[in-house]
Amino acid sequence: KALITRLYKTCVVGIFTANLERELFKDLMKGYNKNVRPMEKSGDITKVSIKMTLTNLISLNEKEEALTTNVWIEMQWCDYRLRWDQPPRSALYGNITSSLRVPSKSIWLPDIVLENNIDGQFEVALYCNALVSPDGCVYWLPPAIYHSACAITVNYFPFDWQNCTMVFRSQTYSANEIELVLTKEDDITLEWVDIDPEAFTENGEWVIRHRPAKKVINTQYTKDDLEYQELVFFLIIQRKPVFYIINIIAPCVLFSSLGLLVYYLPAKAGGQKCTMSIVTLLGQTVFLFLIAKKVPETSQAVPLIGKYLMFVMSVTTMVVMNSVVVLNVSLRTPNTHKMADKVRKVRLCLNHLNIF
Repeated sequence: KALITRLYKTCVVGIFTANLERELFKDLMKGYNKNVRPMEKSGDITKVSIKMTLTNLISLNEKEEALTTNVWIEMQWCDYRLRWDQPPRSALYGNITSSLRVPSKSIWLPDIVLENNIDGQFEVALYCNALVSPDGCVYWLPPAIYHSACAITVNYFPFDWQNCTMVFRSQTYSANEIELVLTKEDDITLEWVDIDPEAFTENGEWVIRHRPAKKVINTQYTKDDLEYQELVFFLIIQRKPVFYIINIIAPCVLFSSLGLLVYYLPAKAGGQKCTMSIVTLLGQTVFLFLIAKKVPETSQAVPLIGKYLMFVMSVTTMVVMNSVVVLNVSLRTPNTHKMADKVRKVRLCLNHLNIF
């Protein structure tokens, strides 16, 4: 009987709390205009703190110079119109001390967008519920898949590092209206991209080495300009070169070394020399095409491995030319070729001097 009584009281309290939260939500939304920035008095600036949590570095497309990431964008701000810890609402809803879940599209949201996106997709992937505290502070954690521009440096491919940035700023509000700051936890500013160890998935080609974040003030603009303040998150990543070492570099080096074996063939094997040199040259061309398909089409820099291939291709070309000359000379006979008079004189002089 005591157990039944306890369960009954629990159910009654739960129903009462649910009804009270419903009434609180109706009260908060009464006369609320989500298109108006929360400003208790004229000149107030809304502070919006932002934290980015990376869950997956999906890919880095070198050809398109595009970084694809899966992130959570944590935003916090205070809206005085949503608080219920002060009279007269505190008298009615003072028993609700936990956060209230409200649809994010029902309240004012800071229009924070990724400035350097490349696909024109400014919105988050899901408009999930926002948590509203009794003091009116809002906590919103929407997920997003961003495609951001990332300038690729190919000088040391495939042993390269890339510095990709994600720049966030307000789309319509200036610094005189909202202030963008990095989130603080335990009085420590989180000047880095957060990574959730439980949700993060390692990328097979890239490893994250550094992930700083900072607020940038562009002094060439005024506070009335949207470009005045930005939050920049950096992803400094290093390529894992094992795949390229095994599939491109090692075969290329071994294939190029075959060009040296041409000089171990006898002079009479001129045809085999030319064949071997040309096959080596064609193989190097194939490897050069493989690299060209991977790196971006830019004339600003040439990969180090590309320079190496161009060098060995030049050497192999000279080897082919040398083999052709040797083959031409070795197959000459008095019946097919007549020695030039000048060459004959030089030859006789050398014989006279006992050089040959």
